[in-house]
Amino acid sequence: MDRSGKLNVRTLLGLTAIALLCKLVVFFLSIRTSMSFSLPFAENWQDFSLAYVPAADAFKSGFAPYGDFYYPYPPLFLYALTSFSYLPIPSWSSALPLVIADALTVVPVYLLARELVSERYSLIASIAFVLAPINLSYVAYLWLNPSLTTLFLMVSVYFLIKRRFDLSAVSLALSIGFKQTALLALPIIMIVIWRSLSRRGAMRYLLITASICFLISIPYIFLSPGPYLYSVFRVPLDFWWGIGQWPPNYFQIGVGTGTATTPDTLNWITSRWNLIVQGIGMPVTLALPMFIFLLPMTLSWVYDPYSTGLLLLILLAGYAALLYRTRRNKHIEEKDSLRYVLYGLLLLFAFYPLYKYYAVGIIPIFALLMRSKRDALGFTAFNFALMLIPRYFASWVLLISLLWLLRHHLAGLLRKPISPTSQNAAGLPQTDLMKA
Repeated sequence: MDRSGKLNVRTLLGLTAIALLCKLVVFFLSIRTSMSFSLPFAENWQDFSLAYVPAADAFKSGFAPYGDFYYPYPPLFLYALTSFSYLPIPSWSSALPLVIADALTVVPVYLLARELVSERYSLIASIAFVLAPINLSYVAYLWLNPSLTTLFLMVSVYFLIKRRFDLSAVSLALSIGFKQTALLALPIIMIVIWRSLSRRGAMRYLLITASICFLISIPYIFLSPGPYLYSVFRVPLDFWWGIGQWPPNYFQIGVGTGTATTPDTLNWITSRWNLIVQGIGMPVTLALPMFIFLLPMTLSWVYDPYSTGLLLLILLAGYAALLYRTRRNKHIEEKDSLRYVLYGLLLLFAFYPLYKYYAVGIIPIFALLMRSKRDALGFTAFNFALMLIPRYFASWVLLISLLWLLRHHLAGLLRKPISPTSQNAAGLPQTDLMKA
């Protein structure tokens, strides 16, 4: 922790200005090149023009999300894009909240590093985050969606560490309101508060978060409860209403026409890929390389990225084990929540259908892990490895990253328990994130 205890406002403002400058330079480069530049295998997704803008236009035209057209994100994301679309500038105005949010994430990164380590490392982590290739590519250049939810999730963890629990709950609710993946952090944070404070404090946190999420869901939770819960949380639709009751053009309204992306790959792999999933624009899973390279095509009918039961079972079991580990830790502190949230996100992205740009949500936490030049090289290598590897291997990159972070704990399970004096509350060496 920074020994001075005094926040250097000038440094923070300078980092924020640098972040905004870097992100906006890439942003205007994207406008200038019409998003035509793409590294091999990096996935040059066109979701902004084919999904985000058409959805905002449909909303402005009077169509209701979830009820009149399919919309896979919570309402705050649509509200943010629609609000900025009214600016008297070209259609790319809707991308401004995405790019600005990514730049502003440097603020909680700096503050968290300062709380957890020192002023020096807070500068290193902040600059590493600002220059992270994944964020520059997928947010500043391609204008994809994770930045808003990531910003408020990091703010929530910062307030948690400062023991401002109500503000943390409000920030987490806003993060969930932009993208539902942030919901994964709620049980982890509740357990941390329960262990470090009280059960009553954890329930208060839950009540605040749930109340704000419910308010964000109005009026859709009343007008179209089935489609809303199906779209946002994948609750089976036939649980609420019969199949065949979709409104006319439900999946066509709010969607543009064109090709989302054409990943660069070898022709024979593309052919097999198309036969397996009927379109290489679908998300990938850990099982996809096995079907492409190892299994005969006669078994291709088995593969479904959203119905791979074994992977979902492993995901649920892994997350349950993570919560159990968190609950059993007698010395857990608020600062440990950051690492547990990282574990949870890596579990989700590794075992659930994945697009590479989801990794934008973990880059700020990875930046906080750096302590040396070797760590900085590892951070850079992770960014480029995930971007440049063929995307059917992306889930494996994240799984290997998770196992690497857990290597000391796994070694203890396989051999002998790690000495309590050599590990922190998260079960990892004191040389990592939690060492003060």
